[in-house]
Amino acid sequence: MCRWPNGDVAFVSASNKEDAVVMLDELGNAELAELRQIRDFMVDFRLTDDGELDFHAFGESVLDDIWERAYPLLAQTRLTAATDDAGELTLAGQETIREAVRAERQRLHGKRKRRLVDTELGKSIQSQLDAPAVLVNRYVKQAASEVLKKTPTGGRKN
Repeated sequence: MCRWPNGDVAFVSASNKEDAVVMLDELGNAELAELRQIRDFMVDFRLTDDGELDFHAFGESVLDDIWERAYPLLAQTRLTAATDDAGELTLAGQETIREAVRAERQRLHGKRKRRLVDTELGKSIQSQLDAPAVLVNRYVKQAASEVLKKTPTGGRKN
């Protein structure tokens, strides 16, 4: 689970955090986001008559993980916000939730430091593309390997 600094959340299936950051680069630079492993992930989609998939629901276990791990301030506020006799949020409860949402959207800003790449060439690429270090390091290493394969060795051939 990737909890972006702006409060959005995305999910990716990856072998490790580095692979997750590389995959998430399609959406944005995840180096400043919180990445957490989620177990027992389940999501349900419905097929529409127009041939599209509409989100229907998360499994209970993953929904609990989302609230507790990605939005701890909001999760606590949801438990204590003022409600009426029918269990619906009052105007004061709604405002309390809005305040918690604003706090969640700011919670990660400035909390994490951007990781720098390993080489000068990589630093140039990273600054131009705002790409995560792990992705730039992989590209630079791959390009260097290809160049080295094409470079003749200096020794004598037998």
